Amino acid sequence: LRPHAVRWRPFSGVPTDAVEVAVLGPVLVRGAAGPFRRSAARDLVVYLAFHRRGVRHAEWSMALWPERPVSLSTAHSTSSDARRALGCDGEGRLHLPRGVELRVGDAVTTDVEHFGSLATEDDPDQILRAMRLIRGPLFSGLHRADWAIFDGTHANIEALVVRTALRGADAFVRLGRGEEAEWIVRRALQLSPYDERLYRALLMATAAQGNRVRLHSAMAQLRTLAGDLACPPARTAPLTPSDSLHPATTALYRDLLLGSPAAGGHPARL
Repeated sequence: LRPHAVRWRPFSGVPTDAVEVAVLGPVLVRGAAGPFRRSAARDLVVYLAFHRRGVRHAEWSMALWPERPVSLSTAHSTSSDARRALGCDGEGRLHLPRGVELRVGDAVTTDVEHFGSLATEDDPDQILRAMRLIRGPLFSGLHRADWAIFDGTHANIEALVVRTALRGADAFVRLGRGEEAEWIVRRALQLSPYDERLYRALLMATAAQGNRVRLHSAMAQLRTLAGDLACPPARTAPLTPSDSLHPATTALYRDLLLGSPAAGGHPARL
């Protein structure tokens, strides 16, 4: 995880006139007044949804076209198309007001804000609701998403999802609900497929169900991902120091192989 945490706006629900920018999977702009005629216009709306302070032309055009400068006419037509597509809120105010700085209105929300609101709850079932918002890889289908990598947006969202998934999976294992724990982890892996902590949580979730087949399968999946393609997913597959996995992962796997605990039976914290 990154050492810093993102501060999301408080999420107070989605009013009927709101627009939701969904990025926890294939990018969608729900509730827009009309279609986007330019792909860059949709990209601009996504960018503005995560830069709510407002941005000048030089900043957002560089984010959307980092490889080349764009003319004022291109920038104007892009912002105009975004403004037309978003439309107005219930009081007739533009979702994307005109101005030197572009800033979306408060009625433009994101699924990340919704996720963050649910993730703060102590109720594991609320975490389950949050994880249902994940539909696939982050920012999938966005034409220009390099800015999300460079400014830390991608890493911060990924960190939020992983923290939430680990907390939820641990809670469900302790409640004896291993299937829900496994579902949560696999959902998070759609968005963060290379986080080894998620695989340790997956091992715990499958072992909590007493399902050794799925336990072996989860470890084989991780070892393949780590590059140990020559190591078969057999029940007695050797674990050697050459494995490119964290020692905590191989130690946990050995521990679970000694006797996969019943649901809630393993107190380890990941």
